[in-house]
Parts: sequence; C-alpha cells; structure tokens
Amino acid sequence: MFKQTTLVYERSTLRTHEDDAMGRPAGSRNPDFEATRASLLRGLLARVTEPDGARASLRELAAAAGVSASTLRHYFGSREGVLAAVFAHWHEGGRPYLLSVATEPLAPVRASLDGLLRRLGEAFDQHGVGEVFAVGLAVGLRQETLGPAYLQEVLDPLLEAVEARLARHVARGELRAGEVRHMALSLMSPPLLALLHQGALGGVACRPLSYTRFCDDHIAAFLRAHGTGHEAPAEPGARAPQSMAERARRALG
Repeated sequence: MFKQTTLVYERSTLRTHEDDAMGRPAGSRNPDFEATRASLLRGLLARVTEPDGARASLRELAAAAGVSASTLRHYFGSREGVLAAVFAHWHEGGRPYLLSVATEPLAPVRASLDGLLRRLGEAFDQHGVGEVFAVGLAVGLRQETLGPAYLQEVLDPLLEAVEARLARHVARGELRAGEVRHMALSLMSPPLLALLHQGALGGVACRPLSYTRFCDDHIAAFLRAHGTGHEAPAEPGARAPQSMAERARRALG
C-alpha cells in the first residue's frame, strides 16, 4: 500500500534591522510591518525579473520599490534578504502546482510523465517559471546564502514533488523500486536544461529545439532505464492523455 508522501517546505528566516531614522527602540517593529513588507515585495518582483535584475544593487531595488535603501534594509536586512524573500514568494505562488504534481490522480506512467513535462514547458513559457529559474541560478551559483535559499524555495520543492509522484508509480508497479530522488533528478534535469537553453540562454534563436520531440525521446529513455513495462489503469479523475493530433501540433510548434 502506497503511503502518502509528505512534502516538507522549510522556510528561510530573514533578519531585519531597525531603521534608525524612524526612532524606534532596537528590535522593535511597526504594527503593520508584515503588510508593508509584503507590499514592498510586490513592487520588487518586476525589477528582479528584468534582464539585469539579478545584478541590481540594494539601492536600485529600493528605487524600484519607491523607498530608500535604509527602508528596504529595515524590512529585508540586505540585498540577499530581498532576493531570498523573492524566492520564498515564488515558492508560495507555486505551492498549488507542486501539490498537484505530487498528489493528483495518475494516468498510466508514460502519459503521466508526458503531462508532467508538458506542463513544465508551459509553466516556463507562459507563467514566468523560466524567469524564476534563470534569476535563481544567476544569483545563487557559488553564493553561500542565496544558493541554498534558491534550492530550498524553488528547485528542491519541485524535485520533492516529482519524487512523490514517481514513488506512486513505483507503488503501482510501473517503475522499478529504487532511489526516487535519483529518478527525479534523472527525469527533470534534461528538460530543465533544455528549457533554459531555449529560453533564458537564447537557444531558440541560434539553435532551436522541439521540446515535444525532445520529451518523447527523453521519456522513452527514462522508461527503458526505470520502467517495468507495465502500465496501470488511470486513476479516477486523471488528466486525459493528449491525442496523436494534439501531439503532432505540439511537435510542430
């Protein structure tokens, strides 16, 4: 019997500092601190996802939010605190998608994996997820605070949700028993690289790739490595697999 995998989302703890100009005792906060912080964060999101947003200084971020650098420092602690808060905000926004990846009714394994990777591509192209990953990598690589924050808030929650989905396919007899964390990495890493190649790195202009055909080949290779050859029936409420005509239109797009 498959036991429901619980996804644990740890949250970053952000330090805040007093704003001396406001004249409050050290460590005190104004009553609407969290509401003001959330409002400032909404103003920062667009700036962070601009082409040079990953390199923006604290002063430039403050200007984008319409406040002074000292005010931004009071609410977020530092430039790194701002970016960590942005990662946490993206995590909260993506939580419904992650829960769906982990717990939605399953189609047979090939259709399930196709739907998972197709939705990832749509999220990258149409819902800003490509910018989330591009910014996270740009600011997180070799950075001792933002690298772990990006992993904790963005990349690892996605991998954990996929691990939960794959564990259910193992329990259904469609994938061989093994380390699902390794399976999730081998399933998700090539599509993520392909999407970054085509999007943030500009590959669509200089070396275009059919993401649909890539995913077809990748899923076939993944199932050769990890599949049992058995496909269990779709669970009630599972997403319907795409028709051949729909798949052909995607491959030409």
